[in-house]
Amino acid sequence: MSDIIHLLPDHVANQIAAGEVIQRPASVVKELLENSVDSGATQIELIIKDSGKTLIQVVDNGKGMSFSDARLCFERHATSKINSADDLFSLKTKGFRGEALASIAAIAHVELKTKQEDQEIGTLVAIEGTQISEHVPTVTSDGTSVAVKNLFYNVPARRNFLKSDSVEFSHIEEEFFRIALIHPELGFTFSHNDKLLLQLTPSNFKIRIIQIFGNHIKDKLFPIEQEVGEIKISGFIAKPENAKKRKNDQYFFVNNRFITHYYLRHAIESAYKEMIPEGYKPAFFVHLQVDPKTIDVNISPTKVEAKFQDEKLLYGLIHATVKKSLGALSLTPQIDFDVEGAQEIPVLKPNTEIRPPSVSLNPDYNPFQSKKSSAGSHSSSSSFSSHHPKGNEHFDSWSQFMKNIKDEHIEITSQEERRTELVFNEKQEQDIPIISIEEIPAFLLSNQYIVALINSRVTFIHITSARERILYEKYFDALENQPTVIQHSLFPDHIQFTPAQIEIINEMKPELLHLGYEIEILDSTTIVVNGTPNNEENDDLQTLITYLIESYKASQMGRDTDRNKTIALSMARHKKHRFKELTTNEEIQELIKTLFSTLVPHTAPSGKKILYSLSEIEISHFFDS
Repeated sequence: MSDIIHLLPDHVANQIAAGEVIQRPASVVKELLENSVDSGATQIELIIKDSGKTLIQVVDNGKGMSFSDARLCFERHATSKINSADDLFSLKTKGFRGEALASIAAIAHVELKTKQEDQEIGTLVAIEGTQISEHVPTVTSDGTSVAVKNLFYNVPARRNFLKSDSVEFSHIEEEFFRIALIHPELGFTFSHNDKLLLQLTPSNFKIRIIQIFGNHIKDKLFPIEQEVGEIKISGFIAKPENAKKRKNDQYFFVNNRFITHYYLRHAIESAYKEMIPEGYKPAFFVHLQVDPKTIDVNISPTKVEAKFQDEKLLYGLIHATVKKSLGALSLTPQIDFDVEGAQEIPVLKPNTEIRPPSVSLNPDYNPFQSKKSSAGSHSSSSSFSSHHPKGNEHFDSWSQFMKNIKDEHIEITSQEERRTELVFNEKQEQDIPIISIEEIPAFLLSNQYIVALINSRVTFIHITSARERILYEKYFDALENQPTVIQHSLFPDHIQFTPAQIEIINEMKPELLHLGYEIEILDSTTIVVNGTPNNEENDDLQTLITYLIESYKASQMGRDTDRNKTIALSMARHKKHRFKELTTNEEIQELIKTLFSTLVPHTAPSGKKILYSLSEIEISHFFDS
């Protein structure tokens, strides 16, 4: 048989290698920004067009390259940062493999201009798919400019896998943040489609965080500081009440390099245990400095993962440092004896005789003997009645409620008006008409459930899931059919967001307007809310819109094309917990009637069950078995 193994052509091998390093436009941004930081630049400019698909350009005032180095830097494994394998364990630079420019040049049109300070003339290198088309002297400023055009032009399959412009832009912005945050001593500018989005002046770490995320985060930050031997922990953590369901504002740096490390991130999150709801994530900006010999950042092509010699030690130090900061700032629960209504502790005088307390017994007491309560008394009520709303006293005990199962009559609308399929449990599926009555026998159970008599069945209604269903259909109808009435604000709110968030808000403006939010984009980081939904309680608009943005981004990542469903569900999930507890029978009745007027009253849009019901026969089986 003939030989079948052969060497791949250089351009094919380079494209394959590029796939490990360059996954999307944001990957190019990361590599170029890191090179600029390593060059000793004090000012770095990022310019992109069409979310990086058309142009990614990074300009710096660093030390530049010589004529020959400008050509050699595009060869694979060409680097000025290491000389031997031992150097991998004493790294002080971000780039070191010498793969970035070679990988970028394999899948794009690249133009590099560079000049050293002591040289009168600079160098121009132009490459198309690893082929050098120009290598000539040129007039340029000190430093380096790298322009990457038409990314993935020769790998159409890879280009087709890119997400929408807003999603790709958000990835670029995230890479920019990761570099700019940990280098507050450097100046940065960021432009997209010829519009300046951010201009960051040299500052300290806290001011840089505020420069990027806005003034609203200023009062949420608290410093952490700890130094043990060669290990130093510094940075800022946020208040527990600012935790979110998504870990968007979590930045963990090691030796001035952003990394993702689940174990050490857990050390921070676990310090917030019992202080934030389950499933929520705290915000933090933490910098860990260790001996370079104790860390390996060469375990992934993208250099965002790291391995430590003693992870357990670091875990304990980080956890203790965050816990200490939370405690020092009085954020952890503490016993306060000096409060109004506290139990008075008597002070005994000297030689005071201490006597045991006397206990009086009633020998005629019979716990099984029923005793009539006075009018309005709840002394005989079970635990079910402890949460009854006012005006519902005739169901102040479970036994009285069960007795009414046989006595109550419930009117229902005709089948011609509406019928809805309700699944109450796994054993039974019924076609039950929507109810239309003046009042339904019902009461509250633990402020989480409504127990109601519906069609001669004891029905348990999960309140939060019911609200999610009601709100979802309300918002979906506003998006599809009838827009919400807007109440214009006398003093409009000005809210700050990141440039990538502003891009998404601009995409979502028509939907937000249908939901009752009239928004004007003031500049690349600020919006003005001129109107909000009429007859709706004021909400934290920054939190709400941020939640909508993140949900929208997540749906775009999954190529979910039904924007209205995504936005309606996000609104419902956000708003369902922002209701006051039910306190009156009228409020209970209103919730039940509204729920049964929805299209799918038995299931929340998130998939959770809303209803569970038992017939009198099913109830009797509990006692007969």
